Amino acid sequence: MRPLHHHRHHRLPRYRPGSGRDGVPAFAAGPALALLPTLLPALLLAGCGGGSSAKTADQDPPVPVTAVAAETRTIPDIRHYPGNTQAIRQAMVVARIEGYLEQRLFEEGTDVDTGDLLFIIEQPPYEAAVLAARGALAEARAQRAYAFIEFERNEPLVVSGAISASDWDLIVANLEVADAAVAVAEANLVQAEIDFSYTEVRAPYPGRMGQRFVDVGNLVGPGDHENLAELVVMDPMRVVFEPAATETADFLEAWQGGRREVPVTVEFTSTDTTPKGRRSVTLQGTLDLVNNTADTGTSTFLARAQFPNPGGTVLPGTYASVSVTVGSLGSCVVVPDQAIYRDPQYQYVWKVDGDVIKRMNVTTGPLYQGLRVVSGLKAGTAVVAAAQPLKLREGTKVTAKTETIDAWAAARAKETRATEQATGDDAKGAGTGG
Repeated sequence: MRPLHHHRHHRLPRYRPGSGRDGVPAFAAGPALALLPTLLPALLLAGCGGGSSAKTADQDPPVPVTAVAAETRTIPDIRHYPGNTQAIRQAMVVARIEGYLEQRLFEEGTDVDTGDLLFIIEQPPYEAAVLAARGALAEARAQRAYAFIEFERNEPLVVSGAISASDWDLIVANLEVADAAVAVAEANLVQAEIDFSYTEVRAPYPGRMGQRFVDVGNLVGPGDHENLAELVVMDPMRVVFEPAATETADFLEAWQGGRREVPVTVEFTSTDTTPKGRRSVTLQGTLDLVNNTADTGTSTFLARAQFPNPGGTVLPGTYASVSVTVGSLGSCVVVPDQAIYRDPQYQYVWKVDGDVIKRMNVTTGPLYQGLRVVSGLKAGTAVVAAAQPLKLREGTKVTAKTETIDAWAAARAKETRATEQATGDDAKGAGTGG
């Protein structure tokens, strides 16, 4: 066996007080000091970032961007408002006579036609009233016939003086009273027949029945229990909205009191949380009212449009986004809305100038079919529409692929369809997965 050797530990340089220059402590020379000439250059090199690895902003590679050339287009003057739908006809079906409700002849939520029987209120009391009125009319007519016979029998006697004037006056008065009694009896019969007709409650026009308010067997009639159900015309539908009173002249000029057709677009966006996601339904209609007064509290006026509602899918009282075309803005410079950038104070675009970009502040106008109207920019100017925003700064070098607006829109539409297709496939997979 080899004997174990004791390893010596390296000692730190020995401190010698007072041996340094100007009284600064000094260490005895040792292995650590011998390494300083070798380590110092390496430390300095590391602190400078490795020399050749340092780069300036000018040495960064160009940023790839997609640019679109601004164009001049004729843009319609479209105004946007929030609105609520309103039925063109909406009526409460009521009981007009008192009695017990005997039958309900419709299903709630179904469509009915004009004249369809909806409810039957007990009929025997009103049928009896009709029979009584007919009997009273027959009696009045018989009394009138007798009075007329008396009149004809005594009329020749007046000339000969066989009857007194007072007796003749009584005969004439009896005939007139009998005529009046017949008129009253006829009126009573008409009223009894009307009351009897009210025992059958019918639809006044085509529409959709809503919830019933009274069950069969209850006592109904004018007063607390007169409302039976509600009938609503579902197609067409109206939407009401309130533009500012300062826009009245524009609306009246476009509408011309109904002599011109003013296009209105009504959009409904669902809040579906299923895999299908949010969906929009867009319907086209026309303006049918510009009201003649303004609300003093809001300084707005009521406007209304009518639009087809096939299938009755839109209910009265639904919130809608309303767009009204009141004219044309003329020839305007437009760019894709994605080309507009914003900060707290300004809206701007990144103009492509050769191989660099420059910021240009612009004033934006309406949005039309994804294109934003801008002022302060000339047609033909290429602006950045797609890039990594954090890399865009004044003077940044870029490699730009410039497209026309139509080519840009076609590419975006293709991307949207692909995304929707992928979303649909994912939803199907989630539905059929475990």
